[in-house]
Amino acid sequence: MSEKEPKDLDLSKFENVERPVETEQDNASGSTLGLLMDVELELSAILGSTDMSIKKILELTKGSIIELENKTAEPIDLLVNGKLIGKGEVVIIEDNFGLRITDTVEEGLKIHE
Repeated sequence: MSEKEPKDLDLSKFENVERPVETEQDNASGSTLGLLMDVELELSAILGSTDMSIKKILELTKGSIIELENKTAEPIDLLVNGKLIGKGEVVIIEDNFGLRITDTVEEGLKIHE
């Protein structure tokens, strides 16, 4: 057998491995998506960006204002693990900022409405 040919796998060591319990929802959808529901992902909302020289960055102090290239009416990018999945608008909930999703990206994660 040459190195390029696939080798037969010995699956006998996996016979006693505990398998996840499938829920009715998993069976109905034909997938085990439920196994992924507790996986944590990094969710980021990008307000804007700008280009600055190192000199300007080193001059920043407490209270400095950085002007972003995005306009206030432009949608905010929503990213999951660095990948764009949608856009939204900033909302204020009590003393916190939030993001109202206004659009999802087809190539990104599918979000059901």
